[in-house]
Amino acid sequence: MSSDVNLETIASMTEGFSGADLQALLSDAQLASVHELLDSGDADKSGRMPMISDKLLKSVASKGRPSVSEAEKHRLNGIYSQFLDSKKSVTAQVCLLL
Repeated sequence: MSSDVNLETIASMTEGFSGADLQALLSDAQLASVHELLDSGDADKSGRMPMISDKLLKSVASKGRPSVSEAEKHRLNGIYSQFLDSKKSVTAQVCLLL
């Protein structure tokens, strides 16, 4: 990854992305950087490595979408909240028994 990559900007562009979404985005950027190097004709030069630039990563990120919808996030958060409430209830009951 190039030193010019602004991760704060990328983070704001990818708000709501899952870890798998981010991994896919970086894989796409990596593949695009390889294609850029091959298309440039510099691939034969020794030591030249594909580089994910800020421009390239922003381009790939702008096309990406989170795999989990807002409605699904709310549903999952509801399930998690119920789990936490039940866990608190069990803990309180155990404390009463002690």
